[in-house]
Amino acid sequence: MSDSAVYVDGMLVDWGTRLFNRTPTKGVKAKTGLTGIPLVSRRPVQQSRDAKAIRNKLGSIAKRTPQVIVRISGGGKGMQHIGAHMDYISRNGQIELEDQDGQAIEGKTGLSGLKDEWRDGGFRIPEEGSRREALNIVLSMPAGTDELAVKRAARDFAAREFADHQYVMALHTFDTDPDPKPSRNPHVHLTVKTRSLQGVRLNPRKEDLQRWREGFAEALKEHGVEAAATNRQQRLQRERGEKISVTHMRKRGVKLERVGKGADPARVAKAKQTEAEILGTYHQLTRALATSIDVDDRRLALSLVNRLGGNREQGRAVDRDSTERNI
Repeated sequence: MSDSAVYVDGMLVDWGTRLFNRTPTKGVKAKTGLTGIPLVSRRPVQQSRDAKAIRNKLGSIAKRTPQVIVRISGGGKGMQHIGAHMDYISRNGQIELEDQDGQAIEGKTGLSGLKDEWRDGGFRIPEEGSRREALNIVLSMPAGTDELAVKRAARDFAAREFADHQYVMALHTFDTDPDPKPSRNPHVHLTVKTRSLQGVRLNPRKEDLQRWREGFAEALKEHGVEAAATNRQQRLQRERGEKISVTHMRKRGVKLERVGKGADPARVAKAKQTEAEILGTYHQLTRALATSIDVDDRRLALSLVNRLGGNREQGRAVDRDSTERNI
């Protein structure tokens, strides 16, 4: 590998780590450069692999690859709550459920047996409790995504992430969901018993959610579906999606007089600062790609400029002219 290629890979890893919050490879010694960000000293082979991962993420942003949605939609503190959620995701037995062993649960009789198994199997769950005994997760993709692939990817994701937990899942699609207003986005409801067979409780944090997103996206790719797991800030997307609680209220016909909080000046200022920092990082990444001897890198740089240069401010931060000169 040429010195130029090593330099470009190093720049991608250094700035890409900052953008995507990637954890440096285990055993890699980090030091701080003149920019104030970690400069990663690593073996060329590992650096090349990490740079490839950064390129893949940048490519998904440039191509507007469909984004996975993985969110926690609540959880039950006792079998009363958990059972009600099982009724909801199965539409009272009308939609087939599938457990951690791949067994299908059908109809009200099967649903009743599942509740008994969760109540008494492994660590017993009381009817009412004070601790969260189940975690409700939604795995979703945009309308038009292969529905069977979504279910298979969710199955693989759950098997990897919750190997020693009881869980149950249900696929909802526009054509199969008996709800009067079904979602057009194929999605899987996944309910996981928080306490594992070894007694360890799930307590997901922000980094766990991101790992889940990336794991679901990877599982989708294995089933032939292009998917990405970047967040809203990394895509410079200002608009937030509607909260699931608000969506359910709308479906129930509840009149919403006020949604969300007012714009707090401090939060707005912080958001603008974060966006400016991200734009600066993209500038460094596109500059590195534009100087690469690899024509695919230079094309990626221009694609990123076209994707992110949507307004004058972004156009200045991600310099289109200088990038085009290198293509």
